[in-house]
This record gives sequence, structure tokens and C-alpha cells, in this order.
Amino acid sequence: MGFKENWCRFNYHAFRHTFIPVAKSALLLSSRVEGEIPIVRPIMLAPVHRTSADVFALAEVTLEFISFVSTDSFGHNAVINFAQKKMSAAMGTVIWQESGTVNPRKRAIELANDVEKRFDSRLIITAFTQGEYQYDSVDSVEEGLIGLLKRYQDRRLKQKGHELRIPIVPVGIEYDRKGRGLEQSAVGRWIEKWIPFTPNWTIPALRTRITVRFGTPHYFDGETPREMTEIVMKEAAELSDIPYKA
Repeated sequence: MGFKENWCRFNYHAFRHTFIPVAKSALLLSSRVEGEIPIVRPIMLAPVHRTSADVFALAEVTLEFISFVSTDSFGHNAVINFAQKKMSAAMGTVIWQESGTVNPRKRAIELANDVEKRFDSRLIITAFTQGEYQYDSVDSVEEGLIGLLKRYQDRRLKQKGHELRIPIVPVGIEYDRKGRGLEQSAVGRWIEKWIPFTPNWTIPALRTRITVRFGTPHYFDGETPREMTEIVMKEAAELSDIPYKA
């Protein structure tokens, strides 16, 4: 399967059924979902990126295997970065290498190859197009991954003579408690100061209810990657009840 899909599926679902229930109980979190993902594969989800819990909320409400795209900047230090990178890769995450890159073009080619393997395997690919946490609003977007999808579709049409239209689904994530959660609380600051190797996670406040909303699927129909990214992320921001400022 190219990237050991079955092994990644096993690790992913094991994680879903072990870590996520424990984390929800510890933080007294609850979650719900509105809408659903179209029954077509492959498909790209384009959620907002507000906290570290975004990934876990999507994994919980979506019963299928999701392949996320992430950078390798996971935590405060090399030890945490290494461990989390290995764990994420084992669950099928595409790791976009950033640190120590001397050849950006080579990095981009490797990223494209990894993502396209997921498209070939008819999977759900999730791309956080903001590129960083933005809790209160969508302040910036990056069209690189949506542009990659368009190039994949164009090349497939040229090579095979028939079109593969891959939907892009905006995903809203709403947190019912205001403020930036545990990261900005006295407890969060104490943990960061006194517990070594703490990951650089943004964690919702205790007793937060997380709502995941799936929006209308969008297909390329003459739009540029930038235009499509803006269309999708404006809807994702609206579904999250936060302003779009990009």
C-alpha cells in the first residue's frame, strides 16, 4: 500500500480508542458533530486550526481513518519533537519536514509524493491550511496543499484521459468556552514551567464542549488554488463562529 496503510490504520484506531477517551475524561471535554462527510473517496477536509484538540475532535467524530498533514515542529525540544514525529508517522500522518531543510524543492516534492499516495489509496486527507494555531479568527491561509490537489487532478486527467473530481470540505470547529484554555491558565503555566519535556500543545479549557461542523463540498471549476482556499476557509470560519480576516 505504499506507506503501510494497514499498519497505520491499526495504530490510528488504537489511538482513537485509548488516548482520546482518557484525555476527554481528564479535561471533562464533550464533543458533537453537525453534518457529515460525503461518501466519496478520496476527499480533502479543510478545517480551521484553533487548538491541539482539533485533531482529536476530528478523529473522534469521524469513524474512518484520516491521514493528517503536519509539520515536524511538535514541541518545545528535540526529544518531544522526535517522539511525536515517530508516533504521528506511525498513524499515517504526512510529516512536512521543516527543520534542517537545505533543499526546499526536494522537501516539496517529497511532501507531494506522500500526499498523492494517500489520494491514490482513496483516503480522507486533512490539511490545516492556516499553517499555525489561530484561536480567535482565521488570520492567514496557505494554498499549497489545495494547489497540490489541483495539480494531482490535472495530471491524472492528462495521463488517464478522465477526470477525478476530489471534493474539498470546509470543517468548522467551535469551542463553547471563551479564552485560550489550559495553555493560558495558571495550571498550564505551572505545567510548562515545572514538568520537563512538556509538548507545546494548546489545550481547551476544562469542561469545554467541542462542536465539529462539516460544510458544503467544493470542487475546482476554474478557480485558482488561492481562490479555492479562500472560499473554503471563509466557510470553515463561519462554521466555527469566528471571523475570517485573511
